[in-house]
Amino acid sequence: MNTTVSDALRAAPYQLNIWFGCFLWITGNIGCAGNMIVFRSEAFRQRAYSIYLFCQALSDLLYFDFVLLTRVLERGFQIPITIRYDFLCKTRQFVSVWGNQVSFTLFAFATIDRLLSTQRDNSKSIRMFDLIRLRMFQDIVNGVIDLH
Repeated sequence: MNTTVSDALRAAPYQLNIWFGCFLWITGNIGCAGNMIVFRSEAFRQRAYSIYLFCQALSDLLYFDFVLLTRVLERGFQIPITIRYDFLCKTRQFVSVWGNQVSFTLFAFATIDRLLSTQRDNSKSIRMFDLIRLRMFQDIVNGVIDLH
């Protein structure tokens, strides 16, 4: 009787990583795909902030598909992916840091865009709004170019 309880307790973390990790992976992919569909819909396409939120959903999808999937394979199924393949270890580390930073930055850009779009009462603020929007776009492009 003691051996079955101790065996079950030893297997519990692996099973938890498999089942809970797969649940998070599936719901994360569904949520990201839903966000991408919504922010590319006709109603949101005309709003400037939708491109930021669409790119954020794309970044989160990459994060869920790469980082969480490798965690489930390593911790749940005991497949030594990052130990065996140095490239995957470095890429996983990069995507885990990069995904969070890009997601937060794009959300901040969307928030700033919404705040600045409410301040369009005179032509001076419109010019300032356009310059800030251009600067945010340049920052995104420079960040993507620096990654290569």
